[in-house]
Order: sequence, then structure tokens, then C-alpha cells
Amino acid sequence: MNNTDLFLDLYKQLEQAAVSYYGLPSDGSAVSKLEKLNQFKEIRNQIKYCREVRALLSHNPKIDDDFAVIPSDAMIKTLQKVIEQVKEPPNCFDKAIKGSNILIAEPNDNVIEKMKVMKAFGFSYMPIISKNRVVGVFGKDTVFAITLDGYEDIISDSTCFRDIASYTSVSRKDRNTFKFVQRSMLVSAAEKMVVDAFRKKIRINLLLVTETGRVDEPLLGILTPWDVMDG
Repeated sequence: MNNTDLFLDLYKQLEQAAVSYYGLPSDGSAVSKLEKLNQFKEIRNQIKYCREVRALLSHNPKIDDDFAVIPSDAMIKTLQKVIEQVKEPPNCFDKAIKGSNILIAEPNDNVIEKMKVMKAFGFSYMPIISKNRVVGVFGKDTVFAITLDGYEDIISDSTCFRDIASYTSVSRKDRNTFKFVQRSMLVSAAEKMVVDAFRKKIRINLLLVTETGRVDEPLLGILTPWDVMDG
């Protein structure tokens, strides 16, 4: 099989993946629609390139019963990589900030000192960890809530996170600013969750990734809405 035949065969696989994995129409427009999906922003140009090469091969007459263009080995590899990424789209764990890159606090940590670190690095929210489990989330909303309740003086130079646990606890009924998600959740599904919540006037500011999305599991990573909206 020469590269032209191989390319056309692979392109059919891409079309089939677009139809079967993403429910796109089987009328020949699947790859074009796939290209526009937000979750494939990072490979949009590669998908477009493959589509244009396929159009050149399929819609132009042959010369002396042969294709005018033969895809290079690099073009074949590009298409193969696109197919792999379409069949195995990124999940929340793939995109999450992990390990030492996560700014965390522990119940006995000083609130003011951690707030200084948050400001220095531009972080708006921070998980509070005890025994490798998330017990709370601290953020600008926390300070806002404390102030509205008339307890702004509660945060002093000696205040620790355990002292304001009632405002940060994951058991709070109004914990709409963060959600737990399982590591295998597709980024596209997480994006939909964020968008759907926003339409209901609920703003999700932080996604906490655990193995199955349970609160009592070790934290594996964190995502912001920008991480999932950016595909």
C-alpha cells in the first residue's frame, strides 16, 4: 500500500471516529465539524491540514491514472497522531495541575502567610489538605463571606485555617465555587459542566480531581475553568 492509499484509509478511520465517538453526521462533514470542537483547539490546524490534503486527493482528477500528490511520511504520521488524539481525548487528569505545582494549605497553616503566597503567584483559590484529603477550599470568596458576616477581624496575624473551617469546609451547602470530578472525566464534559452551571448563575471556580470524584479520596490534581475552557 502506497502512502496515498494509506492516507485515504487512515482518513476514513478519522471520519469513523468522529461519527462513532462524537455523534457527528456521517454525511461527509464529520471531520470538518470535528475540527471546530473546542476540545480539539490544540490540533485544529493539523485536522484542517489533513482535511485539505484529503480534498486534494479525492476531488481532483488523476494524471495518467495516478494521484498528482503523494502524502509524505510526515503527513501520514500527523494523521495517525490526530486519530489517536480523537480516539483518546484528554481527560481531567491529563490537563490538571499536579503534585508540587499545586498550592495547598493545611489546617494549622497561617492564613495571612498563605494569602501572601497566593497573591505573589496570582492564585485565587487553594485547597486545604489534611491526611492527603481535601477538607476545604480557601479563596477570595471566603474572605468576602467572612466580611459580609461581620467577622472581618477573625483573620489576624495568628489565624490558622482550622479557625475558619466553617467557611472553607467541603461540607458547606453553598460550596458552588468548587466541584469534585473523577480523573477520567473528559475535559469536554468538564467544560460542559462549567458552562451549564454558569447558565444557572452558578460559578465553578475550581475543579478538584480525585480517582472517582469522591470527596474522601486523595487529591490528584486541580483545574480552573480556564483550563477546561481552553481545551
